[in-house]
Amino acid sequence: MSLQEKYQSLLELANSNGTTYELSEGDGVLHINATAPSDEAKQALWDEYARIDPDYQSGDLVLNVTTGAGDAGGGGGTYTVEPGDNLSKIGAKYGISWNAIYEANRDIISDPDLIHPGQELKIPG
Repeated sequence: MSLQEKYQSLLELANSNGTTYELSEGDGVLHINATAPSDEAKQALWDEYARIDPDYQSGDLVLNVTTGAGDAGGGGGTYTVEPGDNLSKIGAKYGISWNAIYEANRDIISDPDLIHPGQELKIPG
């Protein structure tokens, strides 16, 4: 089964809820960069991903979903955790401390040493 076949229901959901996306595949990983028309549509995509891969353990999909309106107010946006990431590595990419990312995401991160591929983290501006 190809990765596109594995995640076909996610792609069909994106098509039906007005989400636009681009696909790329390489090294056994499917990358989906998408723009959802609303937060509800975005959440529906994440819910479908969680249904297909409940613990995000496969490591074969990188899902990056933004909403069409974009981030208002110059915030840092979001980042989707990839296999091998840690908060320090992500912080270095954005020029901020790991602790700033942890503080901005305390609602979804209980242990700063334990993040999972597929988690979408808020990046403070």
